[in-house]
Amino acid sequence: MSLPSGSLPSRCEVVIVGAGPAGSALAAALARAGRDVVLVEARRHPRSKTCAEYASPRIAEELALLGVARETWRTHAVPLQGMQVIVGSDSFPVRYADRSGARTAWGLDRRGFDAALAAHAHARGAVVAERTAFQRPIFDESGVAGAVLHCPDGPHELRARWLVGADGTHSRVARSVGVTRPVLAPRRLGLIARYEAAPNLDGHGEMHVGRDYYIGLAPVPGGQLNVGMALRLPRDGAPRATAAARFEAAVERLPAVGDRLRGLRRLTAIRGAAPIGHRVSRAAGNGWLLIGDAAGFIDPFTGEGIYRALRSARLAAEALEAPEQEVANRYLEARRAAFAAKDALTWLVQGMLAAPPVMSYAVRRLGSRSATAAILGSALGDCRPATDALSPAALARVLWP
Repeated sequence: MSLPSGSLPSRCEVVIVGAGPAGSALAAALARAGRDVVLVEARRHPRSKTCAEYASPRIAEELALLGVARETWRTHAVPLQGMQVIVGSDSFPVRYADRSGARTAWGLDRRGFDAALAAHAHARGAVVAERTAFQRPIFDESGVAGAVLHCPDGPHELRARWLVGADGTHSRVARSVGVTRPVLAPRRLGLIARYEAAPNLDGHGEMHVGRDYYIGLAPVPGGQLNVGMALRLPRDGAPRATAAARFEAAVERLPAVGDRLRGLRRLTAIRGAAPIGHRVSRAAGNGWLLIGDAAGFIDPFTGEGIYRALRSARLAAEALEAPEQEVANRYLEARRAAFAAKDALTWLVQGMLAAPPVMSYAVRRLGSRSATAAILGSALGDCRPATDALSPAALARVLWP
Protein backbone atom coordinates (compact mmCIF):
# COMPACT_ATOMS: atom_id res chain seq x y z
CA MET A 1 0.00 0.00 0.00
CA SER A 2 2.87 2.41 0.64
CA LEU A 3 4.25 4.36 -2.28
CA PRO A 4 7.86 3.93 -3.29
CA SER A 5 10.16 6.76 -2.28
CA GLY A 6 9.90 9.76 -4.55
CA SER A 7 6.62 8.75 -6.21
CA LEU A 8 4.27 11.22 -4.52
CA PRO A 9 2.69 13.61 -7.04
CA SER A 10 3.36 17.33 -6.86
CA ARG A 11 -0.33 18.21 -7.31
CA CYS A 12 -3.70 16.72 -6.41
CA GLU A 13 -7.22 17.90 -5.81
CA VAL A 14 -7.51 16.81 -2.14
CA VAL A 15 -4.76 15.86 0.32
CA ILE A 16 -5.98 14.15 3.49
CA VAL A 17 -3.75 13.98 6.57
CA GLY A 18 -4.34 10.91 8.72
CA ALA A 19 -5.37 7.41 7.63
CA GLY A 20 -7.64 6.59 10.54
CA PRO A 21 -11.35 5.86 9.99
CA ALA A 22 -12.23 9.45 9.06
CA GLY A 23 -9.38 10.02 6.61
CA SER A 24 -9.65 6.61 4.95
CA ALA A 25 -13.43 6.91 4.63
CA LEU A 26 -13.19 10.32 2.96
CA ALA A 27 -10.39 9.15 0.65
CA ALA A 28 -12.44 6.12 -0.39
CA ALA A 29 -15.58 8.17 -1.02
CA LEU A 30 -13.78 10.82 -3.08
CA ALA A 31 -11.71 8.32 -5.07
CA ARG A 32 -14.82 6.32 -5.90
CA ALA A 33 -16.34 9.55 -7.27
CA GLY A 34 -13.31 10.04 -9.51
CA ARG A 35 -11.58 12.71 -7.47
CA ASP A 36 -7.78 13.01 -7.36
CA VAL A 37 -6.96 12.17 -3.72
CA VAL A 38 -3.74 11.66 -1.75
CA LEU A 39 -4.04 10.15 1.76
CA VAL A 40 -0.96 10.48 3.97
CA GLU A 41 -0.23 8.71 7.26
CA ALA A 42 2.71 9.49 9.54
CA ARG A 43 3.05 5.87 10.64
CA ARG A 44 2.59 2.56 8.88
CA HIS A 45 -0.41 0.27 9.16
CA PRO A 46 -1.12 -1.70 11.21
CA ARG A 47 -0.36 0.77 13.99
CA SER A 48 -1.53 0.97 17.60
CA LYS A 49 -4.16 3.49 18.63
CA THR A 50 -4.96 4.76 22.11
CA CYS A 51 -8.68 4.09 21.93
CA ALA A 52 -11.43 2.36 23.90
CA GLU A 53 -12.08 0.26 20.77
CA TYR A 54 -15.85 0.41 21.27
CA ALA A 55 -18.04 1.55 18.39
CA SER A 56 -21.74 2.41 18.35
CA PRO A 57 -24.07 0.48 16.01
CA ARG A 58 -24.32 2.84 13.07
CA ILE A 59 -20.78 2.27 11.86
CA ALA A 60 -22.24 -0.72 9.97
CA GLU A 61 -24.38 1.43 7.69
CA GLU A 62 -21.63 4.00 7.14
CA LEU A 63 -19.23 1.23 6.09
CA ALA A 64 -21.88 -0.22 3.76
CA LEU A 65 -22.32 3.21 2.13
CA LEU A 66 -18.56 3.26 1.53
CA GLY A 67 -18.73 -0.15 -0.14
CA VAL A 68 -16.60 -1.86 2.53
CA ALA A 69 -17.51 -5.54 2.40
CA ARG A 70 -19.03 -6.82 5.63
CA GLU A 71 -16.53 -9.67 5.83
CA THR A 72 -13.66 -7.20 5.46
CA TRP A 73 -14.33 -5.24 8.64
CA ARG A 74 -16.13 -7.93 10.65
CA THR A 75 -12.81 -9.82 10.74
CA HIS A 76 -11.66 -7.08 13.13
CA ALA A 77 -14.87 -6.77 15.21
CA VAL A 78 -16.96 -8.63 17.75
CA PRO A 79 -20.68 -7.87 18.25
CA LEU A 80 -21.73 -6.40 21.61
CA GLN A 81 -25.23 -5.82 22.92
CA GLY A 82 -24.21 -2.60 24.64
CA MET A 83 -22.74 -1.39 27.92
CA GLN A 84 -23.72 -1.82 31.53
CA VAL A 85 -23.16 1.50 33.33
CA ILE A 86 -22.23 0.84 36.96
CA VAL A 87 -21.98 3.35 39.82
CA GLY A 88 -21.38 1.64 43.15
CA SER A 89 -24.23 -0.83 43.68
CA ASP A 90 -26.47 0.79 41.06
CA SER A 91 -26.47 0.14 37.33
CA PHE A 92 -28.47 0.35 34.15
CA PRO A 93 -28.03 -1.18 30.68
CA VAL A 94 -27.22 0.93 27.64
CA ARG A 95 -28.88 -0.90 24.76
CA TYR A 96 -29.53 0.27 21.22
CA ALA A 97 -32.62 0.10 19.02
CA ASP A 98 -34.14 1.92 16.09
CA ARG A 99 -37.49 1.53 14.34
CA SER A 100 -36.48 -1.84 12.94
CA GLY A 101 -35.45 -3.31 16.30
CA ALA A 102 -32.33 -3.97 18.38
CA ARG A 103 -28.97 -2.82 17.06
CA THR A 104 -25.50 -4.21 17.77
CA ALA A 105 -22.46 -2.27 18.96
CA TRP A 106 -18.93 -3.44 18.16
CA GLY A 107 -15.70 -4.15 19.96
CA LEU A 108 -12.93 -3.41 17.47
CA ASP A 109 -9.30 -4.27 16.94
CA ARG A 110 -8.25 -0.82 15.77
CA ARG A 111 -4.95 -2.05 14.33
CA GLY A 112 -6.71 -4.35 11.88
CA PHE A 113 -9.81 -2.20 11.40
CA ASP A 114 -7.90 0.97 10.49
CA ALA A 115 -5.56 -0.94 8.18
CA ALA A 116 -8.54 -2.49 6.38
CA LEU A 117 -10.12 0.94 5.79
CA ALA A 118 -6.86 2.39 4.47
CA ALA A 119 -6.51 -0.60 2.13
CA HIS A 120 -10.09 -0.01 0.96
CA ALA A 121 -9.27 3.63 0.13
CA HIS A 122 -6.26 2.45 -1.85
CA ALA A 123 -8.36 -0.13 -3.71
CA ARG A 124 -10.89 2.58 -4.61
CA GLY A 125 -8.15 4.60 -6.29
CA ALA A 126 -6.74 6.93 -3.63
CA VAL A 127 -2.98 7.40 -3.48
CA VAL A 128 -1.94 6.21 -0.01
CA ALA A 129 1.45 7.28 1.37
CA GLU A 130 2.51 5.90 4.75
CA ARG A 131 5.45 7.14 6.84
CA THR A 132 4.62 10.56 5.40
CA ALA A 133 4.07 13.31 7.96
CA PHE A 134 2.32 16.66 7.59
CA GLN A 135 4.67 19.56 8.29
CA ARG A 136 2.78 22.74 7.44
CA PRO A 137 0.20 24.16 5.03
CA ILE A 138 1.04 26.00 1.84
CA PHE A 139 -0.79 29.32 1.63
CA ASP A 140 -1.57 31.55 -1.33
CA GLU A 141 -3.79 34.61 -1.77
CA SER A 142 -6.98 32.52 -1.59
CA GLY A 143 -6.10 30.53 1.54
CA VAL A 144 -4.64 27.06 2.00
CA ALA A 145 -3.22 25.67 -1.23
CA GLY A 146 -1.60 22.38 -0.23
CA ALA A 147 0.87 20.97 2.26
CA VAL A 148 4.56 20.48 2.90
CA LEU A 149 5.06 16.83 3.84
CA HIS A 150 7.99 14.91 5.23
CA CYS A 151 8.51 11.66 3.34
CA PRO A 152 11.09 8.93 4.00
CA ASP A 153 13.39 10.61 1.48
CA GLY A 154 12.87 14.18 2.75
CA PRO A 155 10.51 17.17 2.39
CA HIS A 156 7.89 17.15 -0.36
CA GLU A 157 5.65 20.01 -1.48
CA LEU A 158 2.17 18.90 -2.56
CA ARG A 159 -0.12 21.51 -4.08
CA ALA A 160 -3.81 20.79 -3.53
CA ARG A 161 -7.13 22.57 -3.79
CA TRP A 162 -8.21 21.17 -0.41
CA LEU A 163 -6.27 20.18 2.69
CA VAL A 164 -8.24 17.92 5.05
CA GLY A 165 -7.14 17.32 8.64
CA ALA A 166 -8.11 13.83 9.80
CA ASP A 167 -5.21 13.63 12.21
CA GLY A 168 -7.02 13.18 15.50
CA THR A 169 -7.26 14.94 18.81
CA HIS A 170 -3.84 16.57 18.58
CA SER A 171 -4.38 17.68 15.00
CA ARG A 172 -1.37 19.44 13.51
CA VAL A 173 -3.57 20.62 10.66
CA ALA A 174 -5.99 22.32 13.08
CA ARG A 175 -3.11 23.93 14.92
CA SER A 176 -1.44 25.09 11.72
CA VAL A 177 -4.56 26.92 10.48
CA GLY A 178 -4.98 28.59 13.88
CA VAL A 179 -8.27 27.10 15.09
CA THR A 180 -7.14 24.93 18.04
CA ARG A 181 -8.53 26.06 21.38
CA PRO A 182 -7.58 24.98 24.93
CA VAL A 183 -9.42 22.05 26.52
CA LEU A 184 -10.68 23.70 29.70
CA ALA A 185 -13.09 20.96 30.82
CA PRO A 186 -13.24 18.09 31.23
CA ARG A 187 -9.46 17.69 31.51
CA ARG A 188 -8.68 14.00 31.66
CA LEU A 189 -5.86 11.58 31.04
CA GLY A 190 -6.71 8.49 28.98
CA LEU A 191 -4.97 5.18 29.69
CA ILE A 192 -5.59 1.86 27.95
CA ALA A 193 -4.26 -1.69 28.01
CA ARG A 194 -5.31 -5.09 26.68
CA TYR A 195 -6.01 -8.04 29.00
CA GLU A 196 -7.03 -11.61 28.56
CA ALA A 197 -10.78 -11.96 28.09
CA ALA A 198 -12.75 -11.73 31.33
CA PRO A 199 -15.00 -14.66 32.26
CA ASN A 200 -18.72 -13.75 32.32
CA LEU A 201 -18.09 -10.60 30.28
CA ASP A 202 -19.12 -11.79 26.86
CA GLY A 203 -21.44 -10.02 24.44
CA HIS A 204 -21.45 -6.69 26.26
CA GLY A 205 -19.12 -4.18 27.87
CA GLU A 206 -19.11 -2.37 31.20
CA MET A 207 -18.57 1.26 32.17
CA HIS A 208 -17.62 1.68 35.85
CA VAL A 209 -17.92 5.23 37.17
CA GLY A 210 -15.96 6.52 40.16
CA ARG A 211 -15.48 10.01 41.54
CA ASP A 212 -14.22 12.17 38.66
CA TYR A 213 -13.11 9.18 36.58
CA TYR A 214 -14.40 6.08 34.85
CA ILE A 215 -13.13 2.75 33.50
CA GLY A 216 -14.53 0.96 30.47
CA LEU A 217 -14.20 -2.76 29.78
CA ALA A 218 -14.87 -3.84 26.18
CA PRO A 219 -14.39 -7.31 24.69
CA VAL A 220 -12.42 -7.15 21.43
CA PRO A 221 -11.35 -9.75 18.84
CA GLY A 222 -8.84 -12.44 19.66
CA GLY A 223 -10.35 -13.32 23.04
CA GLN A 224 -9.07 -10.08 24.60
CA LEU A 225 -10.43 -7.26 26.75
CA ASN A 226 -9.76 -3.57 26.23
CA VAL A 227 -9.44 -1.75 29.56
CA GLY A 228 -9.66 2.00 29.06
CA MET A 229 -9.91 4.72 31.67
CA ALA A 230 -10.31 8.48 31.81
CA LEU A 231 -8.69 10.01 34.91
CA ARG A 232 -8.54 13.56 36.19
CA LEU A 233 -5.36 15.24 34.98
CA PRO A 234 -3.10 16.28 37.87
CA ARG A 235 -2.88 19.99 38.48
CA ASP A 236 0.28 21.82 37.49
CA GLY A 237 2.90 21.31 40.17
CA ALA A 238 1.20 18.23 41.68
CA PRO A 239 3.36 15.11 42.14
CA ARG A 240 3.40 12.96 39.02
CA ALA A 241 2.88 9.21 39.20
CA THR A 242 3.79 6.82 36.41
CA ALA A 243 1.09 5.68 34.01
CA ALA A 244 1.27 2.16 35.46
CA ALA A 245 0.87 3.45 39.01
CA ARG A 246 -2.12 5.60 38.09
CA PHE A 247 -3.69 2.74 36.14
CA GLU A 248 -3.33 0.27 39.02
CA ALA A 249 -4.55 2.79 41.59
CA ALA A 250 -7.66 3.53 39.55
CA VAL A 251 -8.48 -0.18 39.29
CA GLU A 252 -8.02 -0.63 43.05
CA ARG A 253 -10.44 2.24 43.80
CA LEU A 254 -13.22 0.44 41.92
CA PRO A 255 -13.52 -3.01 43.50
CA ALA A 256 -15.88 -4.28 40.78
CA VAL A 257 -13.18 -3.61 38.17
CA GLY A 258 -10.55 -5.26 40.33
CA ASP A 259 -12.79 -8.31 40.62
CA ARG A 260 -13.18 -8.45 36.83
CA LEU A 261 -9.43 -8.25 36.22
CA ARG A 262 -8.22 -10.41 39.07
CA GLY A 263 -6.14 -13.31 37.75
CA LEU A 264 -6.14 -11.98 34.17
CA ARG A 265 -2.84 -11.40 32.42
CA ARG A 266 -2.16 -7.97 30.97
CA LEU A 267 -1.11 -8.49 27.34
CA THR A 268 0.13 -5.03 26.32
CA ALA A 269 1.92 -2.04 27.73
CA ILE A 270 -0.21 0.73 29.24
CA ARG A 271 -0.57 3.54 26.71
CA GLY A 272 -1.79 7.04 27.41
CA ALA A 273 -3.03 10.25 25.83
CA ALA A 274 -3.70 13.64 27.41
CA PRO A 275 -5.72 15.63 27.51
CA ILE A 276 -8.65 13.59 26.20
CA GLY A 277 -10.69 15.87 23.99
CA HIS A 278 -10.01 18.51 21.37
CA ARG A 279 -11.56 21.92 20.76
CA VAL A 280 -11.56 24.03 17.62
CA SER A 281 -13.17 27.37 16.85
CA ARG A 282 -14.11 26.32 13.33
CA ALA A 283 -13.99 23.10 11.30
CA ALA A 284 -13.59 24.55 7.80
CA GLY A 285 -12.18 27.54 5.97
CA ASN A 286 -10.65 28.64 2.68
CA GLY A 287 -9.02 25.55 1.25
CA TRP A 288 -9.23 23.36 4.39
CA LEU A 289 -11.58 21.07 6.33
CA LEU A 290 -11.32 19.11 9.59
CA ILE A 291 -13.03 15.74 10.04
CA GLY A 292 -13.25 13.10 12.77
CA ASP A 293 -11.64 13.94 16.10
CA ALA A 294 -9.59 16.71 14.45
CA ALA A 295 -12.83 18.70 14.11
CA GLY A 296 -13.51 18.55 17.85
CA PHE A 297 -13.96 15.80 20.38
CA ILE A 298 -15.52 16.02 23.85
CA ASP A 299 -14.91 12.74 25.66
CA PRO A 300 -15.10 9.00 24.90
CA PHE A 301 -17.71 8.10 27.56
CA THR A 302 -20.59 8.02 25.10
CA GLY A 303 -18.70 5.82 22.61
CA GLU A 304 -19.62 7.46 19.31
CA GLY A 305 -16.15 8.51 18.11
CA ILE A 306 -15.74 6.05 15.24
CA TYR A 307 -19.28 6.53 13.97
CA ARG A 308 -18.79 10.30 14.14
CA ALA A 309 -15.53 9.96 12.20
CA LEU A 310 -17.24 8.03 9.41
CA ARG A 311 -20.28 10.32 9.37
CA SER A 312 -18.16 13.49 9.25
CA ALA A 313 -16.20 12.01 6.33
CA ARG A 314 -19.48 11.48 4.47
CA LEU A 315 -20.56 15.06 5.21
CA ALA A 316 -17.21 16.34 3.92
CA ALA A 317 -17.48 14.26 0.73
CA GLU A 318 -20.96 15.65 0.08
CA ALA A 319 -19.83 19.23 0.77
CA LEU A 320 -16.89 18.86 -1.62
CA GLU A 321 -19.37 18.27 -4.44
CA ALA A 322 -20.50 21.93 -4.12
CA PRO A 323 -18.94 24.89 -5.92
CA GLU A 324 -15.61 25.72 -4.25
CA GLN A 325 -16.81 28.95 -2.66
CA GLU A 326 -19.69 27.10 -0.95
CA VAL A 327 -17.85 24.02 0.37
CA ALA A 328 -16.80 25.30 3.79
CA ASN A 329 -20.19 26.74 4.72
CA ARG A 330 -22.07 23.69 3.47
CA TYR A 331 -19.84 21.45 5.54
CA LEU A 332 -20.24 23.58 8.67
CA GLU A 333 -24.03 23.68 8.27
CA ALA A 334 -24.16 19.92 7.73
CA ARG A 335 -22.08 19.32 10.86
CA ARG A 336 -24.39 21.50 12.95
CA ALA A 337 -27.45 19.63 11.71
CA ALA A 338 -25.83 16.23 12.30
CA PHE A 339 -24.07 16.75 15.62
CA ALA A 340 -25.44 19.73 17.60
CA ALA A 341 -28.10 17.83 19.55
CA LYS A 342 -25.76 14.91 20.25
CA ASP A 343 -23.12 17.34 21.52
CA ALA A 344 -25.69 18.81 23.92
CA LEU A 345 -26.51 15.30 25.20
CA THR A 346 -22.81 14.51 25.60
CA TRP A 347 -22.27 17.69 27.61
CA LEU A 348 -25.22 16.75 29.82
CA VAL A 349 -23.57 13.40 30.55
CA GLN A 350 -20.30 15.19 31.28
CA GLY A 351 -22.10 17.44 33.74
CA MET A 352 -23.38 14.37 35.58
CA LEU A 353 -19.91 12.81 35.63
CA ALA A 354 -18.59 16.01 37.24
CA ALA A 355 -21.25 15.76 39.98
CA PRO A 356 -21.05 12.21 41.42
CA PRO A 357 -24.23 12.49 43.57
CA VAL A 358 -26.21 13.53 40.48
CA MET A 359 -24.68 10.69 38.43
CA SER A 360 -25.52 8.14 41.14
CA TYR A 361 -29.07 9.42 41.37
CA ALA A 362 -29.54 9.31 37.59
CA VAL A 363 -28.15 5.77 37.32
CA ARG A 364 -30.44 4.61 40.13
CA ARG A 365 -33.46 6.13 38.37
CA LEU A 366 -32.49 4.65 34.99
CA GLY A 367 -32.01 1.24 36.59
CA SER A 368 -35.68 1.23 37.57
CA ARG A 369 -37.03 2.90 34.41
CA SER A 370 -36.23 0.59 31.53
CA ALA A 371 -38.18 2.58 28.93
CA THR A 372 -36.27 5.77 29.77
CA ALA A 373 -32.95 3.89 29.78
CA ALA A 374 -33.81 2.53 26.34
CA ILE A 375 -34.41 6.05 24.99
CA LEU A 376 -31.12 7.30 26.42
CA GLY A 377 -29.11 4.30 25.22
CA SER A 378 -30.48 4.50 21.70
CA ALA A 379 -29.80 8.25 21.57
CA LEU A 380 -26.24 7.74 22.81
CA GLY A 381 -25.78 5.09 20.11
CA ASP A 382 -27.12 7.45 17.41
CA CYS A 383 -29.99 5.04 16.73
CA ARG A 384 -32.62 7.67 17.52
CA PRO A 385 -32.43 11.48 17.66
CA ALA A 386 -30.59 12.90 20.64
CA THR A 387 -33.49 15.33 21.04
CA ASP A 388 -35.60 12.38 22.27
CA ALA A 389 -33.35 12.02 25.32
CA LEU A 390 -33.21 15.80 25.78
CA SER A 391 -36.98 16.30 25.79
CA PRO A 392 -38.43 17.76 29.01
CA ALA A 393 -40.39 14.55 29.61
CA ALA A 394 -37.33 12.30 29.26
CA LEU A 395 -35.18 14.55 31.45
CA ALA A 396 -37.89 14.67 34.11
CA ARG A 397 -38.02 10.87 34.23
CA VAL A 398 -34.28 10.84 34.89
CA LEU A 399 -33.80 13.82 37.17
CA TRP A 400 -37.11 14.84 38.75
CA PRO A 401 -37.70 13.47 42.28
